[in-house]
Amino acid sequence: MKILQKIAGVLLLVMPVVSMAGELVLVTGITGRQGAAVAEELLARDYAVRGMTRKPASDAARVMAGKGVVIVQGDYGDPDSLLAAMQGVNKLFFYSGFSPNELQEGLNVIAAAKTAGVDYIVYSSGAAAEPGVGVAGSVKAKVEQALVESGIEYTVLRPVAFMENFDGQQKRIAKLGIVDSRAPDRQLHFIAIRDIARLAAEAFDHPDEWSGKAMNIAGDSMSVQEYVDTFGKVMGRTVTYTRKPLEEYLASMPKPLQPLFRWYDEVGYTADVDTLRKRYPDMLTLEQYLRATGWANGQE
Repeated sequence: MKILQKIAGVLLLVMPVVSMAGELVLVTGITGRQGAAVAEELLARDYAVRGMTRKPASDAARVMAGKGVVIVQGDYGDPDSLLAAMQGVNKLFFYSGFSPNELQEGLNVIAAAKTAGVDYIVYSSGAAAEPGVGVAGSVKAKVEQALVESGIEYTVLRPVAFMENFDGQQKRIAKLGIVDSRAPDRQLHFIAIRDIARLAAEAFDHPDEWSGKAMNIAGDSMSVQEYVDTFGKVMGRTVTYTRKPLEEYLASMPKPLQPLFRWYDEVGYTADVDTLRKRYPDMLTLEQYLRATGWANGQE
């Protein structure tokens, strides 16, 4: 039976199966891909997980509640709800997408965590926020800096391109091939959200090793040509590559994304894949991910 109750003014959907024996971690964006993956990984490691969402009555929130997550209502733009959601929390995982208010929302999370006495934060940023080489004026870089300056113990994970970005693209790639602006020998980097979650959980498990670190993370890397060939190999067909001039390529996408894709062309992601794979050899490669998500022998 589900039980509804309020803690510090926040509505909780409580499932009796939840165990509070382990350390309590608040995972924000619990109904998103990263949040859900992190929560499931932490539950598998015997953490108690509280999951924050703007819509605690949503179907996605109820699914997570059924897995053992205590669901709380909270909004990055509402400092009071953040503070309430963090009461009694030892550790926090948070991330944010591309929001027009992303900087203020990140600052709100950090301020609430400091007020609530959160001991340790794992922040999922982005590899395009890497200081010195990332996108100029990156909002995520500014959130990272605020986190460092907060005095809270932290780890910053900077994922590269998500393998999940290819979900639902099978027919398009079968028909049109791959279109990009980068040279065939340019290096690309990818990571599965599952592996972001595993590394976040590793940081919570081993803060003595991960605390104070900010690192780009990737599970696979390859040249553009190898990337095209990987799709062809998995799909069992020839996949073409069309390289467009940068300005023509940028003109085909929404204006808010153009600076990021210009940066992809001119700079691009970096990550020490070899070292990560040596430590975590079961991180997914792009080929493994495509095969696991139904791309094998895919046709139009």
